Amino acid sequence: MQIIDGLGIAREIRERIKAENLENNIKPRLAVVVVGDDKESLVYVGLKEKAVEYTGGEVEHVIFPSNVTRDELVNRIKELNEDSSIDGILLQLPLPEDLNPFLEEILSAISPHKDVDGFTPHNRGLLMGEKPSFTSCAALAALEVIERNIISLQGKKATLIGDSFDLILPLSVMLVRKGVNVDVIPELDKRELEASDIFVFEKGDPLSVTGEMINEGALVIDAGFHWLSYDKICGNVHNENLKEKDGFLLPVPGGLGPILISKLLQNLQLAYRRNRLNNA
Repeated sequence: MQIIDGLGIAREIRERIKAENLENNIKPRLAVVVVGDDKESLVYVGLKEKAVEYTGGEVEHVIFPSNVTRDELVNRIKELNEDSSIDGILLQLPLPEDLNPFLEEILSAISPHKDVDGFTPHNRGLLMGEKPSFTSCAALAALEVIERNIISLQGKKATLIGDSFDLILPLSVMLVRKGVNVDVIPELDKRELEASDIFVFEKGDPLSVTGEMINEGALVIDAGFHWLSYDKICGNVHNENLKEKDGFLLPVPGGLGPILISKLLQNLQLAYRRNRLNNA
């Protein structure tokens, strides 16, 4: 399979946004709300901060201990909504277990106009209509890869394995609107997968997707994430096992993650234009 350079795609988008921000004197400000001290979440926050600053923006960290109450968190988010210096609000997920039952309520507290993750129920609902606003960065990243590698989507078939509100569900809606026949499978099991032009593997075990499961010529997007050891990660796809197949593979690492962050920059730029310039 031909390996897709996710880092290269992300770099291309990032450089374009940096140039546009500089040319138009756009200096967006992102508030990142972090609850607890999960190390993996903090790594992601650091990567997002570097990307925002590289393209001319600023990041304000809003840190809460893991025992913060729902009301304290919601009230602080509402304050950020009213802060005209903040263009985008990002709530780093996952939340601590005690807050998970209130996730939808907490996400709903974010102003849809500053929801650069596209996670609020309001913006997820707009995606179903004719005029979507902010769309999930993960779904935008996957669509970017698909459109770069498949010339015409009309009539193609996609198989999406997973059920997440940030990737699988919004991506399925966007693909259907582009004329793609979409099959969503919540969990990867032992069933034989039908031949498809596009596969997105979000659910699955480490390295569980092998060559015999994929038809020749398919575009495969690995959206899994697993730690093999303290310093080595992998996805759901066994890259070496697919090596002899004809097609395209967006691997882990260096695949969807970097592009996702570049799409966050794109959404943040859009939020700045809408909130401050009113010209988008």
